[in-house]
Amino acid sequence: MFSTADVGKKNAREKAKNEVRDRNMRYREASSSAKGAALFALKVSVCPILREELHLNGREKRGRVFVQSDSYESTTLQGLKNELHSFFRALKKSTYVLSAQLPVVNEDGEMVLNNEMIGDGKLNCDIVSDEDVVKVFQDAVGFYEATLESDESKSIARPTILLHVSKDPNAPPPPPPPAYLEDMPDPAQSSHMTMLSFYSFPPGLIQDVEEFSLSLRRAWKPFNALGRIYVAEEGVNAQMSVPTSVLENFKACCFSIPELGEYMENGLNIDPVPISSEEFFHGERPPPFKNLHIRPRSQIVADGLTQPLDWQRAGNDLPPLEWHKKLQAEEPPILLDCRNSYETGVGKFVNAEPLNTETFKDTWDILKERLKDVPRDKEVMTYCTGGIRCVKVGAYLEQELGFKNVSRLAGGIIGYDRTLEKEREKKEENLGLEDAGDLESLFHGTNYVFDGRVGRQITDHQLGECVTCGNATHLLSNCANTACHRRMVQCSVCLTGFNGCCSTSCQNRFVNSLARIFDDVQEYSAEHSSGAPALYDAIQRNTERYLPTGAHMTSGGVQGRLLASLASMARRGRVLEVGTFTGYATCAFAEGVAGGCGDGGGFVLTLERDKLACGVARHHIRALGKGGTGEGGAEVAELLDDKIVAELGEGAEDETRLEGGVRVVSRKCNDALAVLEDMAEQRVEGGAFDLVFVDADKTRLLDYVECCLGSDKLLRRGGSILVDNVLWKGAVVSTEEGEEGETKQTRRKRKLARIMHKFNEKIQTDLRAEVVLLPLRDGLSIIRKL
Repeated sequence: MFSTADVGKKNAREKAKNEVRDRNMRYREASSSAKGAALFALKVSVCPILREELHLNGREKRGRVFVQSDSYESTTLQGLKNELHSFFRALKKSTYVLSAQLPVVNEDGEMVLNNEMIGDGKLNCDIVSDEDVVKVFQDAVGFYEATLESDESKSIARPTILLHVSKDPNAPPPPPPPAYLEDMPDPAQSSHMTMLSFYSFPPGLIQDVEEFSLSLRRAWKPFNALGRIYVAEEGVNAQMSVPTSVLENFKACCFSIPELGEYMENGLNIDPVPISSEEFFHGERPPPFKNLHIRPRSQIVADGLTQPLDWQRAGNDLPPLEWHKKLQAEEPPILLDCRNSYETGVGKFVNAEPLNTETFKDTWDILKERLKDVPRDKEVMTYCTGGIRCVKVGAYLEQELGFKNVSRLAGGIIGYDRTLEKEREKKEENLGLEDAGDLESLFHGTNYVFDGRVGRQITDHQLGECVTCGNATHLLSNCANTACHRRMVQCSVCLTGFNGCCSTSCQNRFVNSLARIFDDVQEYSAEHSSGAPALYDAIQRNTERYLPTGAHMTSGGVQGRLLASLASMARRGRVLEVGTFTGYATCAFAEGVAGGCGDGGGFVLTLERDKLACGVARHHIRALGKGGTGEGGAEVAELLDDKIVAELGEGAEDETRLEGGVRVVSRKCNDALAVLEDMAEQRVEGGAFDLVFVDADKTRLLDYVECCLGSDKLLRRGGSILVDNVLWKGAVVSTEEGEEGETKQTRRKRKLARIMHKFNEKIQTDLRAEVVLLPLRDGLSIIRKL
């Protein structure tokens, strides 16, 4: 169970979430009402110095928030700052000063900075007190009312304040970076990744679990560390992977944290064999860890004990070499394997007695029964994967069962394997270790590990029995049928032949469920999404008439609505499309930009090399401009004929202006990548794009995306790249080499699936981007540039 403090924090978070929701509902009601002074618009900008110091993302450099009149936010300095913090989160950690200006509307009806004195004669009004806040908001109301009395074209919708956030000149300098970060290599350039684990049972306990979890995340962020870490009042349990080039820096960081430091039993348990970064992120198996997950828990190892024990009294740590020598003795002591049955089934120490538990909570009754007649002064040796379970077992043996000579393998099997590896290397270098004895591992088989690797093979012994064919093997996995998902021992032949399932029955359910569920979900999504306007039905019919073999390539209703929504949220309404086809997505983007850019100025540029597709698409774009997305646009689109297609397909460029001033430019080009490369090098007219949609040559996807991520001239920071067809008809799930006798079409599909799979893996690990892959139609990847 969670502590009272944990429950209190959860309730506080829920309360805060409800307050934000209620506030947003009030704002929504106020903003949807007629013009008036009930709601203030605050246009906020942050000075360049603070932007750099706080590493603000594109969204946080400038923005707009709303506050209600006569509210805490519009009458107090603290309330105003709290409102800013809800949008500009990084400001909460900084000291800053606020200044205000009132806007002015120019001859074109555009809002600009006021160049005249306001209020008490100052151009900028510094906000340092509650009185200043009240005065600024009163001035804003006066300015708003004055605009209502002037030319209607120059009036504004509501009182507006231009707030500027700047660095406090009297703020203390930031603390120097920790010593372990000085001259640290760039972890992103590391050629290898190192697996490691550790645990800590600090005697003073961890007083604030959630805050400590956040502090670990902050401390480890500079290392690009990945892993799964559990934090509880009793301690920390971590399985991680760290770029090898910064491993020493990471160790220094961990030892500088009081709750870890000297209480990390045996320090960091480091895997002796680093994994190349290429294999780690792009190998045949998925990465052991994909993110850094730090999770508060009630216990770091769920033990099922009715009351906690003193983890400082848990027997003795036995160093790996001493352990190795003891196991070679003629009469070894009682040796207990404290892992679960699926772990001991593929590997264990010679002469070890497995407890054969299903879960760790089963351990205590089995220990009572096994040791009930054993003298309490008899030596009992225990081991597990990394050592943490044996701390609890040792405490139980000593405190509950009364054993006086309990020892556990320091660092567990991982530490033993690492130590023997190092000692063998020393021996090979002829440094000599007379007391090391025989350094052949006494642990035989595979060590089950709790990450994506599942198992690490230590020796060639195959102690496991394949669940499907009965042959000896050392391979571990989980059944791919989610209704089963059993941990299993399965040889490589059966793993491939049964699609990762434990039996024919599970395999049939797994394969059938994939197709059935996917189709059902797609159909359900379409039924419960807003329908596409009439124009898009006309585009689909024209596509089937003029390019029938590619009619399935249009975006379709649900994806088209998503594209329009994303375009409507583009900051400046600038969209680049690579691969127009017949203009379905182009019209969706233009529709979204027109709806989102109320002040006009949106721009959609679309590139296509096929003459026929260009002609069809340009007619559809013109139909959108003449009749909109409804029946009027559909009627114009239905007028398409061969003559129109031929005429419109000829020109190198065709421009259509939509109502509201949005420009849509269709450009015919033979090499879209070359166009992107040119735009990446030269500043694009009108500024960088907010959104880039790539539905073109699949073999060059990485090149297209690299152009966008590598140049702020082409795609602004905070902008997004959309890549279509990233699931390639589901074939990315299985990309093995094909069978002999495959048709040319099947070979091509498999080849492209491998290309898409590599693309998905590569971009998911690119530190310049945040990726969401949606299983929408044929797969849509949304890549946000950081």
